[in-house]
Amino acid sequence: MKKFAISAACVPVVLLWAAVAVAHHSAAQFDFSKRVTIEGVVKEFNVENPHTYAVVSVTDEKGTRDVQYEGHSASNFYRAGFTRGSVKAGDKIAILIAPRHDGGDGGFIQAFTVNGVTVGFAGLSPSTGKPEDKDTGSSAPGPAPK
Repeated sequence: MKKFAISAACVPVVLLWAAVAVAHHSAAQFDFSKRVTIEGVVKEFNVENPHTYAVVSVTDEKGTRDVQYEGHSASNFYRAGFTRGSVKAGDKIAILIAPRHDGGDGGFIQAFTVNGVTVGFAGLSPSTGKPEDKDTGSSAPGPAPK
């Protein structure tokens, strides 16, 4: 009976450990040496921890489908210039991603432009894949003034 009690007490600990192990994963599946710009319509955009994710309706040579992208933590998005409510379902979006190594759908969000506002990490522009011009007069990464 004592062995059963000890085993029963261990089960929740093992399950909790397994949940934590599955919840956090690496970005090893993404090729950060490449940059690809994806354009589509936002279906869902959730800036949350541990990783932000976006579901975008994409149309290309494979047809139209919903593709999920992941990105940095919420705090990184806010520091990069994201504001709550700035991306909504139905918005047209351009996302600069690090694509998957296996060539499958999805990728890691490097920057995005929606409703004329650019949010970039490491100052990357979704339109060029290159660093934004630092002389825009703004502390947040974004398109140069017109």
